[in-house]
This record gives sequence, structure tokens and C-alpha cells, in this order.
Amino acid sequence: MIDESLPEVVQNFLRSGHKLERIVLHENGVWRHEGLDFENPRIIDLFSRSVGRTTGGTWILEVGTFTYPIEVERTGFFVTRVDFKTGLITLSDHTTEPLDASTLHYEPDGKLFCWVKSGAFEARFLKDAYYMFAQHIEGDENDLHVEWQGGEYPIRQN
Repeated sequence: MIDESLPEVVQNFLRSGHKLERIVLHENGVWRHEGLDFENPRIIDLFSRSVGRTTGGTWILEVGTFTYPIEVERTGFFVTRVDFKTGLITLSDHTTEPLDASTLHYEPDGKLFCWVKSGAFEARFLKDAYYMFAQHIEGDENDLHVEWQGGEYPIRQN
């Protein structure tokens, strides 16, 4: 089924039976094209700043007037930096926003997530941001919490 909220030119392309080349944003933040990792940092940066989602739910790259459907394995956004002084996080699209610590959740295999963009998207902490943040996590495996901006927040475990 073709997402009706995609631009008409993309819908027509797909309806005509053409196949899109496969661009995937891996769950660890790595961009892939037809199974091979992108290596050019400028392309990786451009793609990371261009992630969006249609109202129909299709993940896309939006570069200028160009829209291209992509596959996203878990989330389209990643936390790349944590600023404990200001309470801000930097995301893979180069935006910053206050961390809503009440949305923190953890998976036992070492993955930390929060909700971003006014709660519209889940974001995974990339390795550097995760290690920076993990230094402030307290408790044991059954009761994790973090002190953040004057409050103490539990970290839900999945």
C-alpha cells in the first residue's frame, strides 16, 4: 500500500511499479544504502538533519523539495550530547531541546531512550551520550534513577 501523504510524484513513481533503492537508518544510528554503510560524513550529516515522517507514518528524507522514503529500524533520532548544566540534549538532526527525564527508558542490552520533539519521537542515546549520561544513573538493575535538573527520575526498564 502506498502512503497517500507522500508527495504525488513519489506516489506515481511507486504506482508505476518502480522500486526505490533501499536506504536504511539502522537502530544504532548507522546509515546504509543497499546493505552498505555510508562512509561520507557530509552525506551522513545531511541525512541525519533531513529525517522526517509523513502524516501517514512513512519515514522520509526531505532535502529541499526532494522527498525520499527510507526504512528506519527503530527510531529516526539519536541523542548525541547531554549538557548537564543546561539540561539540554543535542539530537542527531543538530537540534537541541530540554531532556524530559520522565520519559527515560532502558533496555537491558545497554540501550537508553527518551521521547523528543514534544513527545512525538523516541530517541536512542548514542554511545558517547549514553556513557556520559550513565555516570549519573544510580540504583541497581531493578530500580534505576537519575538526578536531573533538581529532580530525581526513575528510569523505566523494558
